[in-house]
Amino acid sequence: MKTILIAHNYNETSYSAMSYHLAHHLADLGHKVVFISHKPYFPEKKTVKTEKGEIFLYSWPSEKRPTSITDYIWFAKIYRQYTPDVIVGHFVGSNICILVSKLMSFGKVKTIEYYHTLTQATLTDIGKIPLKINLLLFRKKIFYRIFCDVIVCPSKLGKEALESFFGAKNGIVLLNSITDRFKLKKHISSDSIIVSFLGGLNPTKGIVELVTAYIKYKNENQNSKIILNIAGTGTQALEIIKLIQNVDGINYLGAISYDKVDDYLNKSDFTIIPSKFDNLPTVGLESLMNQTPLLISNNTGLTNYLVDGKDCFKFDPTVDSILSLFEKIETKSYSFEQMRKEARITYLDKFSIKSYCDNFTATLL
Repeated sequence: MKTILIAHNYNETSYSAMSYHLAHHLADLGHKVVFISHKPYFPEKKTVKTEKGEIFLYSWPSEKRPTSITDYIWFAKIYRQYTPDVIVGHFVGSNICILVSKLMSFGKVKTIEYYHTLTQATLTDIGKIPLKINLLLFRKKIFYRIFCDVIVCPSKLGKEALESFFGAKNGIVLLNSITDRFKLKKHISSDSIIVSFLGGLNPTKGIVELVTAYIKYKNENQNSKIILNIAGTGTQALEIIKLIQNVDGINYLGAISYDKVDDYLNKSDFTIIPSKFDNLPTVGLESLMNQTPLLISNNTGLTNYLVDGKDCFKFDPTVDSILSLFEKIETKSYSFEQMRKEARITYLDKFSIKSYCDNFTATLL
């Protein structure tokens, strides 16, 4: 059995849930599991009993992003205490965990890093790329090549981006997962077709193109039954609010708390993801889990794991393509009930927690 250290968030919110459940899965297999949680924050060490094992739970010295010398020294002590065989890093703190572990083990520890956010998406939202960003990208390239044994990409598109931007050849594809919270599909009136967006209102998400296409479509189809719901905040929020003023059929809800996400998606006929660049958008998994089929951009990594006309309708993130999409769903030349069932089947087959834990263990340990 091995000692495995995971740096992520120890909760069941969004895709943090996959690390939470992976820790329990590994402990139940007999491995010693150390978990460093950024959120929630644990001021003191906790020992969590699982069905067959236990997890040693810590948080960084402060609740802030771990980047200080104090954080490095603190982690070095954790490493010396447990001498893990495998390091699994997500976002905050993974740099410290992987760097220190590689150095202190003289390269023997196996390091697994996650590449969650497409670099194209980050750069698109930033706009003009300053020198500081170029330096950070160069630093990441060195980090990936020298200190990471495996880089996990949640989609094939992510792996391609990793190779393109960083020249890293050590990426593998392992699909993300979320907790199954589905109970019952809510009744949706046949008098309307509810299309819902949930996410950041930022350039890379294609929300301006979505709203522009909807307004144009409604102007040309006054009796359309399509209702567009928008939930989220971001740099383009004010622009979106201005665009939809006095437009019938668009509802802007602003930010919604995570405990309301399932209800929001469950009450929709479709969830729309018009992203210009996206790896494996979690809202897509949450939608499939809630038996809500997707309207999804061809520029997302998730698209490759769906079947057009079965669990989704695919489109290009342009105004013209979205106009054609609205025409397609308005004709209703498909079965809502069948698409809903297929969406749920896709989630269970590809994005369940069990699939993730089994694939992680078989592929990486």
